[in-house]
Amino acid sequence: MATLADFLIVIGAVAAWTAALYVLDWRGALEKRNLVAMGPFLMAKTRRGRGFIDRTARARRAWGVFGDLSIALVALAMVAITGLLVWEATVVRSIPADRAPTPEMLLGIPGLNPVIPLGYGIFALAIAVGIHEVFHGILARAANVKLESLGLLFVILPIGAFVEPSEPELKALPRRERARIYSAGASINILLALLFGFLFSTMMLSVQPAQQGVGIIEFTSDSAPARIAGIQARSIITSVNNTTTPTLAAFQAAMAKTHPGQEVWVVAWYGGSSSTYDNVTLGDDGTGRPILGIRAVETSTSYYHPFTDADRFGGIPGALLVYISLPVTGRAPIQSPMTDFYVVTGPWAAVPEPLFYLIANSLYWLFWLNLMLGGSNALPAIPLDGGLVFRDGVEALLARLRGGVAPERRERTVRIVSYAFAFLILALILWQFIGPWLPD
Repeated sequence: MATLADFLIVIGAVAAWTAALYVLDWRGALEKRNLVAMGPFLMAKTRRGRGFIDRTARARRAWGVFGDLSIALVALAMVAITGLLVWEATVVRSIPADRAPTPEMLLGIPGLNPVIPLGYGIFALAIAVGIHEVFHGILARAANVKLESLGLLFVILPIGAFVEPSEPELKALPRRERARIYSAGASINILLALLFGFLFSTMMLSVQPAQQGVGIIEFTSDSAPARIAGIQARSIITSVNNTTTPTLAAFQAAMAKTHPGQEVWVVAWYGGSSSTYDNVTLGDDGTGRPILGIRAVETSTSYYHPFTDADRFGGIPGALLVYISLPVTGRAPIQSPMTDFYVVTGPWAAVPEPLFYLIANSLYWLFWLNLMLGGSNALPAIPLDGGLVFRDGVEALLARLRGGVAPERRERTVRIVSYAFAFLILALILWQFIGPWLPD
């Protein structure tokens, strides 16, 4: 678990980076290289790539249809994710402080965020942000809005790209045209998340448990009962006291029928064969519950394609949460020791295992970061894309309901409502980090 010192190191690194940027900007070193500092962000501007976007945007009618679908998709995502944040706010007080999200999880930067691995994170985030911005550019050019520049965005590491349309031309567009442009980036990320998630799950159908049971990741101590009995780490427990344990729940139920100090029979699979250990003396966890002294994981692939067995996770919403939370539960990226409990079957078995998992992990993180980027940008909070769509929607609604109100007064009302929602979304997000730490 990250500590306050870790968080301060992250803040210190970003502060030092920001200070260095402004020193270089003050000396004129950035302007000469077409670089712009904006807070901790460094924008590297270029005109390259505009020809590709112009050519792609020529099919204006098709892009108009895509833009309308994007508006609908972002609106649905906006409602769904806001509803999820409200629901999470109602349950966050029941989360123990030691399991609460840590401050660095607010940063979507690979390597700094403990959930996002550095290599896969940079690869997937660069693709997700790059495509996000390119689609903003395509829809802008389809609406005949000039692109001032394109470029890359850095916060110490490259974290994405940007497209800069002409602001006056963008403001002069009809609301529907603007909404198409604003929605395009988030919608393509959500659509790509669905595609990569499907490809990952399809690929993982070839991965099967070496044995159905409970895998031993490690022992909790040198004196763990299972270790003393001679059971190997990376073994898969398939039976306790003649009760089969194909799932973690079955293993826990079998253990619940025993007591500390009792000698039990344990059948465990390791290295291609099963062994029986008939003299395993159970320990005590300090509360009177029997333990084997292991950190265990269920050897089931349903976590990687949960929609094939959604009832196990409480239906489609629960299955989706399981799928998204794989990094938090230690199941993504898929690497040793998790891979020690599985074998690759079917046509994929011809692919070297390291390459197989490299491809599979890449697909999962493309799914995960596209979903996070698209979902977060769909929130009704300025300056996010969803916030801009929401603001124009509020303005359109007021114009229809109160058409006789002076434009200045209507604009002031729109601004108040938009920023109120932005602060509400920010408060809901921060509450997830603060709520578990407050005293009862």
